[in-house]
Amino acid sequence: MKKNNVKRNSIIIGLLNLLMDLKLYGVIAVIYYTKVAGNMTLGMSAFSITMIASALFELPTGVISDKVGRKKTVILGTIASLTYSIIFALSKNYVWLVLGAIFEGVEIAFFSGNNNALLYDTLKEESREEEYSKYLGKTNSMYQVASILGGLAGGIILYFTSYEIIMWISVIPKLLNVIISLFIYEPKVFTENKNNIYSQAINSIKLVFKNKTLLKQVVADSISEGVGESTYQFRSKFYEMLWPEWALGIPGVLANIGLFLANWFSDKILKKVKNTTIMIGGYIYSFLSNLIGALLNNIWSPLVLVTNSVIPTNIVKEEISQKLYTDEYRASMASIKSLISSISMAIFFLLVGIIADNFGVVYTLAIMQCFKLIVILIYVNIFKTNKELIK
Repeated sequence: MKKNNVKRNSIIIGLLNLLMDLKLYGVIAVIYYTKVAGNMTLGMSAFSITMIASALFELPTGVISDKVGRKKTVILGTIASLTYSIIFALSKNYVWLVLGAIFEGVEIAFFSGNNNALLYDTLKEESREEEYSKYLGKTNSMYQVASILGGLAGGIILYFTSYEIIMWISVIPKLLNVIISLFIYEPKVFTENKNNIYSQAINSIKLVFKNKTLLKQVVADSISEGVGESTYQFRSKFYEMLWPEWALGIPGVLANIGLFLANWFSDKILKKVKNTTIMIGGYIYSFLSNLIGALLNNIWSPLVLVTNSVIPTNIVKEEISQKLYTDEYRASMASIKSLISSISMAIFFLLVGIIADNFGVVYTLAIMQCFKLIVILIYVNIFKTNKELIK
């Protein structure tokens, strides 16, 4: 019976991830936002507002998860997801765009620390925590399946219809997610935290800042995610300069195929390659491939940019994080980490828009990669001072 609970929740989490990221408009998101907002800086600011909203709600939603349970938190997240997708479809001006971005930030906040905690708690109930990276890789690979399907289908739908129709069709997966979330099994290893919300938040913050290794990782990952997410969303403007509109989704599809393979086979990869090699080597290659791809600025550039997707760095860093969190404050500590990353992403989204409006697309992509050198140095220090994290 216990084994069925692990299987049940892993399948449901995988489906939630698949439908959550099945955004048919993903390939043209920055173009659509810019069209609605009127210029690139305001268009990119929609992404920034999402991250700011996510940051504001990160800690409260993490505390909610630790107090009322993982299942109820997922349900609330799916409702926020459905709400923002409808608002985006209705958007006719920048105000609507901002409102949709806020609800998308709420969705991210509900899911960020909670869903991984749900998976970890389900495994912990059966004393199978060592299988976390395996199941995390499988469930996270559904994000890439969603992006692949969304990129292919979105390009086809755009060719025959319009941006508005793509936005409305993207509402359907969100509605299905609300229904699916009702079937989650709440692991009994979860026990309601008796602290009030204020105490829960304060204690979680103290635990994060007392753990020097976790604090270093928070800084490194916030920079990495800020640079990575902002430039990933911005790439379509770069692709638009080099490839026809109907082909804009192809680089994203290829990147997500690589990410899917990296996540799906992460357990096998981690058995053969040290996590230090994956993290340090992966970030170095990401820096070089993105820099070279941007500076080449030719028809081959999009293909160069997607080659770093086959390295499962996200699985390794998430496994490290879970080892550094405490059981009682697992979701709350994860939310604090996500909060700082969200603030970082908000800043980088605005920075990308400002640099692009003043210096152009190519220089923007090249300049942003330099921040990854800081991430590399921090992770070198983490592994050097914490031998127990090396395996």
